[in-house]
Order: sequence, then structure tokens, then C-alpha cells
Amino acid sequence: MANENSQVSFFTQGKIGIIEINYPPVNALSQQVRQGLVEGVDKFNQDADIKAIVIRCKERTFIAGADIKEFGKPPTVPFLPDVVNHIEASEKPVIASLFGTSLGGGFEVALACHYRVAQKGAKVGLPEVNLGLIPGAGGTQRLPRVVGVGKALAMVTQGTHVKVEDFVDTNLIDEIFEIEVNLNEQTLQYVESLIESGSIEVKRLGFQTVEAGSLDWDAEIAKISKKARGKEAPLVAADVIRKTAELPILEGMKIEREAFLQLRESEQSAALRYVFGAEKSSAKHELNAQPVNVESVGIVGAGNMGSGIATAFLNAGYTVNLVEQTEDALRAGISRITKNFESNVKRGRMTQEKADNLLAGLTSSTEYASFSNCDLVIEAIFEDIEVKKSLFTQLDKVVKPDCILATNTSYLDIDQIASVVVDPGRVIGMHFFSPAHIMKLLEVVKAEKSSDIALATAMTVGKKLRKMSVLVGVCFGFAGNRMYTRYGREIQQMLLEGASIEQIDKAMTNWGMAMGPLAVQDLSGIDIGHNARSAQPFPEHDPGYFRAAASMVEQGRLGRKTSKGFYIYDEAGKASSDPEATRLIKSKAQDLGIAQKSFTDNEIVERALLALISEGLALYKEGIVQRLSDIDVIWLHGYGFPRHKGGPIFQARQKDLADLSGKFDELRASSSELIWPAVDLTLID
Repeated sequence: MANENSQVSFFTQGKIGIIEINYPPVNALSQQVRQGLVEGVDKFNQDADIKAIVIRCKERTFIAGADIKEFGKPPTVPFLPDVVNHIEASEKPVIASLFGTSLGGGFEVALACHYRVAQKGAKVGLPEVNLGLIPGAGGTQRLPRVVGVGKALAMVTQGTHVKVEDFVDTNLIDEIFEIEVNLNEQTLQYVESLIESGSIEVKRLGFQTVEAGSLDWDAEIAKISKKARGKEAPLVAADVIRKTAELPILEGMKIEREAFLQLRESEQSAALRYVFGAEKSSAKHELNAQPVNVESVGIVGAGNMGSGIATAFLNAGYTVNLVEQTEDALRAGISRITKNFESNVKRGRMTQEKADNLLAGLTSSTEYASFSNCDLVIEAIFEDIEVKKSLFTQLDKVVKPDCILATNTSYLDIDQIASVVVDPGRVIGMHFFSPAHIMKLLEVVKAEKSSDIALATAMTVGKKLRKMSVLVGVCFGFAGNRMYTRYGREIQQMLLEGASIEQIDKAMTNWGMAMGPLAVQDLSGIDIGHNARSAQPFPEHDPGYFRAAASMVEQGRLGRKTSKGFYIYDEAGKASSDPEATRLIKSKAQDLGIAQKSFTDNEIVERALLALISEGLALYKEGIVQRLSDIDVIWLHGYGFPRHKGGPIFQARQKDLADLSGKFDELRASSSELIWPAVDLTLID
């Protein structure tokens, strides 16, 4: 063995040279790893006794992509395109031994090898589009040559991870081994058998031609554009594959690399790379405690929210005890949960056997005493502070002393809820977003007396639930809904000032939001936010405050559930414009003496963003969030903010601060400092 550097080692076993990467946790393609691959190939090519070379990895996966420690730094030699070409040019066959997830540059290394063997269940993929990039080391060139243009186009433009078993009808994977066997041993035995039979050869994918078949490029590009929803990288990737399909590998790689470098300098890629880091940061905290081991979870409330929370916990392997006031309510909740799992089976997300096994972890009761052995109890009942205080008083009497009590409230004061229990340190907020089994965001709310143990436990549980957990403090609406209220205020005010319902929604969706804000209100129920706001003193300085929504509620127009709100809905649920909704808003504006004017789409988007930026900076300054990037994570995963736009704070950082300050001054002058308070823009500088 020759240990050439700390991350790559070289071995020999008989006639096989082994290049072994050991760079925990995911064997990323650091400079040392890239250098080691080149040196290993050279070393074994110069050894007359070696007949084949195996590239393998230690730890939990084959090479999983670029080294995030090198993000934002000047690239260093050897560059990855040169590394993969060097591997493919080897005079001796190179075999990649795949397991775990071989992604991005890791998969490009595997594609450059002459053979690929894999453990069953291993996944491969080129997810660069998720960072606003395209593969930059031959991925757009070699993958079409081995799996065909159609499959390659889908993988590259969607950035999906695909199991190796899905490639049995291609020449991508030469051999798949069962999980139970030792991959390293099986790989060496496979290579030894090829050597002994004399059938081993150098098979260079780059020398093969691309079979485009009868692909309708225009139709494919149209589909990719629709799915991309404003993201540039998928369309660039498709264009590169289309342009280079008939070119030699080196010419194609040159075009690929030029496109990669151009995208790397784009704002979209900067946003997506920023988001990647922000999401990793959001899980970090300075809580000085070991989390409690949670196995059994109690949930109070079997409505839409409670059943969604129960589904999320069951899906993560927890045992769940669901409690409702009546047997009828319980049956309805269990039916919702069962349908959630049936949907997963129907969509191919799990087998019926797995669904049955997970559902076996559900018990139900109408008695709070059934929570006596639970480690965590979460309430998801009616949003009324007195009702919740009464519930927590009862829970405090029946759960064990170290059981954590969590409220799923969206707006209410958790300090008040915690005041009724003997040990308020055990009370926290776990604010799930609807539907709870689908939406990724979880706000873990720290009340005044919440213990570090309770909070650390909730953050750990959130990770197991595969949620994007963000630690926030107590205020009306916490971080997400407080910002959403501020955003909604501007949307509502622009309605009163003359912008139409349809224009506002179209402007925001064209910009990239998943749904228009008024369509969202119809979907969730206009009365939900109205009732929550009504529990607070009305802001006398803001006479138009959500008056458009209030007008809808007064007329029984609550959204989809009443078949009319800001829009009107037919029996199939299709939305249409409704002149009556427009008339109600204009009438309210007239009553309030608000002058009408026209808006451009850009003005609508800008004002909505400025509201988010203003409130986000205030939240950070007040200590409600730990870091500014948490605000972006919350909006990306809770409110449909376009990922390739980075988030409200990222957007603020793209603007000239003097210009941003001037726009805030204009809005402050046109309304009041109470609505548009001074913001500390140095926080984003």
C-alpha cells in the first residue's frame, strides 16, 4: 500500500490496482481526491503486473459530488473535466464500485470508467440543476451515449436520483450485487473473473455515438420549460445536449464547460448555492442539552392538521396515539390518515406492505390518560387560547414528568399556554405547515421558559421527520406567519388602491411564487387569517388593514370551501374571475376614501418583496430568528417562494442599498412610519 495523501490510498490485490477514497462523510471531490485519482491511474498504468484498476470508497457512499468546502473559492488543478478524461484515457480498464449515492461529479467519474458495478439500491444522478448549474465534466456527453438521449435528458434537466436497478435495459451498470454481500469482495471477484476469462477490455463511453432516436426536441424543450418554472439551468442543459449530440466528446465537453461556467456566474446559481448553505445552517443551534429519545408520540386533534401531523410521524417510524373528543371524530381522522398512506402507495412512494406496517403504529382513544407513556404530545386543536390552556392543564396531570408538550398554534402566545403547567420548561411550539405530511417547514418555537432539552428534542425529531426545522422565538405569528401577515397587508392594500385580483396573482406567479397570494387565501380559507387577526387589537394607524379580506368574510365568501372568495369556483373546483368580488373591494376602497390607480406587474412584485424584507429584518433585529438566512429557509419551504430567487433576504442583498433605502423612504412618506418603520439595512450589507 502507498498512502499518497490523507484522502486517497493505493492498494494492490493480485493483478488488480485499487484506488480507495476515504474523505468522510461523503467522499466529495476535493483537490486531494482529484489529484489522487490522477496519480492512482498513472501509478497502476505504469505497473506491468496490474491488469485492471478499481476505484472504490470507504464510509457510507461512493463519491457524492463536489466538495462544499471549496464553494466560492478559486478552482484548483487538476480540474474535474481533466480528471475524468484522464480516467477514460487509461490504457488499463478502470472499474467504479458504486454504493450509496453517486452524484454530480461522482457520477461523472463513474461514467468515465470503463465498467460500473453497484450494490443493489445504490442511486446515481446529475443534480447540478438544483444549484443552477449543469454537469461540467462530461455528464451531458457520456450519459446520453450509454442510456440514450431521452433518459439522459430527463435525468439532467430534472436533477433526479435514480436507482441502479432502473438501468437494467441499458449498458450503464455492468453488474448489480445484493445488499447482503460485501461489495468490495464482490467487485474484486467480478474483476478477477474478467481478467481470468480474458474478456476484460477498455470500453470508453466517450468514443460511442449518441442514439437520438425519434426524439421530438421541440416538444421536449416545451415540457422542460414548463417544469422549470423560470429556472434557467434545465433549459441550458437541454440546449447543450441537443447541440452536442453528434459532436465528438471533446468538442461537446468544451461547449458543456462554457455553459457551466456561464451559469456559475449567474444570479440564479448564486441563489441556489446560497439556499443549499442556508438549509444546512438552519438545523444548527447552540442548545446546551442532549435531546430526549422520542419513540411514542401523542397527538390531540384528528382534523386535517392533526391527521397530517400523525401521518408525518407514522411515516418516520414513530408510534402514534391519536386522541379526539368523540369516536366519530376519531374515525374521521383515522380515515384521513389511511387515505394519506393509500395515496403514497398509489403514487409508488411505498409498498402496501410498508404502508400497513407503518399504520400498525397508530392507536387511538378519547381519553387523555392514554398519553401516560408518551415522550412527546402535540396539540392540533381549535385556535382559541382558553381552549388550549384548558387542554394543557389536563395534559399536565396525565403525562409523565419528562414528556414534552408542544402546541401547533400558528399565532397564539405560547407563554400563556405554558403558564398553566407545573413545569413550563417542557412546553414548546412545533408549528407544522399544512398539509403537515407534505410541507417541509417546521417552526420550533422557543417560549420564555422552554428548556434547551425540549427544544433540542424537537429539532432532532424534525430532522427524523425530514422537515426543514427552524428555531424561532415567540411573537404574533412567529417568524413565518408574521411575515406572511405583512406581505398580505401589502397585497390587500394594493387591491384597495386599484390593482385587480387577477393581476396581483398573475404578477406574483409569473415572478416565480408557487401560487398567487389571493388564490392561496381562497385555498386555506379567508376566515382563518381573518379570525386570527381579529384576536388582536385593530391597528388604528392603518384603516385599510385587510379590509378586502374582511369584506369577503362579511359576505360569506370564505374561499374554496364556500365556492366563492376572491374567485368563484365551479363544481370541479375550477377558479374564475368574479365581478362581485371586484365590486366589493372597490366599494370598500370608496368607503375608506382610497384613491384608485394602475399598477405595473413589477410594481406589485417590488412592493410585496419590500414588505417581506422590512419584516424579515425586524424579526432578526428582535432576535426572533437566529440568522437572516433562516428567514429565507422559512419562506422557501413554507410559502412557495421560488428557490431560484433565494428568498427575501437574498433578494435584498442583490439590490443597491442606497436604492433600497430610497424605496423604503418613498413608501414611508406615502403612508406612515408605523406601517413602514425604519429598517437597518446595514444588517444585509
